[in-house]
Amino acid sequence: MESKEKTWTPDRDQQEIIGLSHGRHLVLAPPGCGKTQILAERVRKAHAEGVAYSDMLCLTFTNRAARGMRERISSNLGDPDTTQVFVGNVHRFCARFLFENAVVPGETSVIDDDTAVSILATYLNEDEDKVLGNYQRRSDYNRVVFISHLMYEIEHGLPKALRQHPDSLSSEDIAALRAICKMQRREFTREALLDIYHHNDFYRDAVLQPDFDVVLRPSAQRMLQFLRYAHAYQAYKRQNLLLDFEDLLLLTYFALHDNADYKRYPWIQVDEVQDLNPLQLAIINELSTASLVEQSSQHDTQSLSEEGCVIYLGDEQQAIFSFMGAKLSTLGLLKDRCKGNIHYLGQNHRSPKYLLDFLNRYAVNELHTDPELLPQTADCDDKANGRLAIVASDDVDSEFNDTAHLVEQLRHAHPEETVAVIVNANRDADAMSRALTAQDIRHFKVSGSDLFASDEVKLLLAHLTVLDNDQQFLAWARLFKGLQVCATHASARRLMHQLKERAVSPAELLTGDKTMLQRFVETYQQEDIVVFDTETTGLNVFEDDVVQIAAERIRQGRVVDTFSVYVETDREIPLMLGDIVNPIIEERKHQQLHSHAEALRMFLNFAHGSALLGHNADYDYHIMQFNVARYLPEVSWVERQPVCFDSLRLIRLLRPDLKAFKLKLLLQELHLEGQNSHLADDDVFATVSLVNYCYEKAQEVVPQQQEFLSRKGVAAQIKLLRDHYASFYTEALQRLYQQRQPTEDPALVAELQLFSDYTVKKGWMKQVKKLPVILRFLAYDIIDVEKEHSLKEQLDRHVMELNTFKEADLCGSTTIEDRVFVSTIHKAKGLEFDNVIVFDVVDGRIPNYYNGDNQQLNDEDARKLYVAMSRAKRRLFIAYSKAKLTAYGIKQQRLSRFLDSVKEMME
Repeated sequence: MESKEKTWTPDRDQQEIIGLSHGRHLVLAPPGCGKTQILAERVRKAHAEGVAYSDMLCLTFTNRAARGMRERISSNLGDPDTTQVFVGNVHRFCARFLFENAVVPGETSVIDDDTAVSILATYLNEDEDKVLGNYQRRSDYNRVVFISHLMYEIEHGLPKALRQHPDSLSSEDIAALRAICKMQRREFTREALLDIYHHNDFYRDAVLQPDFDVVLRPSAQRMLQFLRYAHAYQAYKRQNLLLDFEDLLLLTYFALHDNADYKRYPWIQVDEVQDLNPLQLAIINELSTASLVEQSSQHDTQSLSEEGCVIYLGDEQQAIFSFMGAKLSTLGLLKDRCKGNIHYLGQNHRSPKYLLDFLNRYAVNELHTDPELLPQTADCDDKANGRLAIVASDDVDSEFNDTAHLVEQLRHAHPEETVAVIVNANRDADAMSRALTAQDIRHFKVSGSDLFASDEVKLLLAHLTVLDNDQQFLAWARLFKGLQVCATHASARRLMHQLKERAVSPAELLTGDKTMLQRFVETYQQEDIVVFDTETTGLNVFEDDVVQIAAERIRQGRVVDTFSVYVETDREIPLMLGDIVNPIIEERKHQQLHSHAEALRMFLNFAHGSALLGHNADYDYHIMQFNVARYLPEVSWVERQPVCFDSLRLIRLLRPDLKAFKLKLLLQELHLEGQNSHLADDDVFATVSLVNYCYEKAQEVVPQQQEFLSRKGVAAQIKLLRDHYASFYTEALQRLYQQRQPTEDPALVAELQLFSDYTVKKGWMKQVKKLPVILRFLAYDIIDVEKEHSLKEQLDRHVMELNTFKEADLCGSTTIEDRVFVSTIHKAKGLEFDNVIVFDVVDGRIPNYYNGDNQQLNDEDARKLYVAMSRAKRRLFIAYSKAKLTAYGIKQQRLSRFLDSVKEMME
């Protein structure tokens, strides 16, 4: 498809970056230099030169940046195939890689930080809500998680330079470990450390012995306690098929490092590279075909093969995420790696000259930026005229009120413009929000606990998640807690674990008195089952045609009859299925083709109301339903064939430990008869083998299910679940395949609103005040109602993305009605506003008093202030208070020393 007309003309520096096609390159790009447009244009050029979209990898730091890049690529190129380009952050890529390549079991769930706290609170017998609200306890919990990762990294040989939290074991901990080894008369080695980690109880007793150093005993006991809980956390995740975000990185790195057969990418571009940690960069390096090779012996350096292209874009002036493992030294490493291929974007296309001059002087004096590398602008407006100003207040309380008053002035003077108050800490954001509310100024706050991390929003998303996949461990656990089936998150996860151990999905308990395995075993023993499969013209169940139907009637596992029919169609049949030629095209040349109506009627007569079964039968059942409705409108498919089992669901319940559930892989893994040839009759034969395997396994499990579900306490919980959720859930299932008009609210948005109304009415959840903002964001920025008409289609495309959103993603939405924002510096990064007020810029806060003489921390605070100020597009105001009240009386304050060299430019 031809791209849309290009209306953008790149400047000289931008054109140079667009033209890069081989080797590794580092592009240093300050704010306002048009990075997103450049990155989208590079996709256009690379594809025109023969790079397949599926061979392109565009990595960003945030979901918001990824969405902006996807939208720009789509609008600029106008080619629907651009969806084959992966655009997203590193964690999202790693999750997709692990599941698509069956590196982890298919039933694995990814947990967030709050869930990790909840898991550990269970072990420590503490109230998780109190832990989440206590900074020190939360820090201790985080340290346990960090230690668990560090021990995994050490055990699996991750290079020291790539370890994510090497300081989670302090020098005091190391001294205690050395003392333990000394008492055991062994060297302190990797093996010794791992032995202590895996045999904690033995060493806890050992440090109590009289010959252990009494001075080190308290620190040794505390260190062993951290190791014990780290080990327990790792074991819990393994037992329950859970991964946290750091696991995604580690497992991906080791998989790529140890196996050269995984797909590599010849074309990669990475944005905001200064915010990535060394492990993320190592993963990107493993993914690239542009591998390092030794140069000739006369040069003691390394060069790159010409087999690929990697572009890193970053800005050392915005490196502010050291607390997440990102290091400024990353750019230094890349400068060495990309020596001779370092580029600069020198034209700022966003800022007026007076603002850019101010930021440039700050960058030279405080960030020590080379003046030759500073961006310039074609804008000639060099008179600030009140648009750069310092706002002084008597004290902090006055500063909040004065800032709110300034916001009101700006809002009235420039009603179409945005105003942001950027603060240093979450408590400032809360207080600023209260000050704005007191003056009736509507605003959007982005700080502290994230909206999408709230229990209420997680509950809403859990409902959508189980509609999409009814075997999602964490989603059901959240529903158990949110719908008051279980009292705590820990008890909810425990109940879900017990059900999962017995191959029970909670969904089955909502739609009948028997589990799916119980119904399957009874049907297998007492009735015929028709195992069927279809070949089709595509994956759209509403519009595509069935072109082959094959089936085998089985009775207690034995085939008693077979069926196969080929169907005429006017629709195009895909020539390729992935990377293989579609075998149905050749096969149809040798078969009689029947009309749609005749073929469908033949199958209905063959099935004759018997229970159906297919592999991934949800697809086959519904495409048959819509084909029957289209070509046999007088027949009700659902009434004629009301029962359908799915061998995919059966095997996922029975063998959640398997890493993949595609039929071809199952045949290999389970050593079953048959082949997955993408011809329906072959696939049916293979599915029959799988059905018989499932029956043997199910017979073993069904008695365990019956015993567990009959327990008094469990039966009471199941009754609660049915009372609270069964009717709503079954009605939601009916809505999955209802097609809505583009003029209506998207089905997913309507479903979220329905579930919110239901839970609020029942008193199980508080009203989410910002839910309308989320719904507008999904309706206008995420869901394409022209292409996705049903809830099923929208869930298939967006449910994973829904569970990765952050509140800051909403700020970039075109649907946000607020024009005033309050944000912390870190959450404002990547955003831009017409007017910016940076709050409380005083010595002691920027830079932080506790930094002392630590130059590294002070330098990062200087960069934080740069990030805050560079969010402004038109006007910038620096607010500070002259004094503050302390326990020792009133203390005078001064404007941050970082502004000494530029304050003369401000009024």
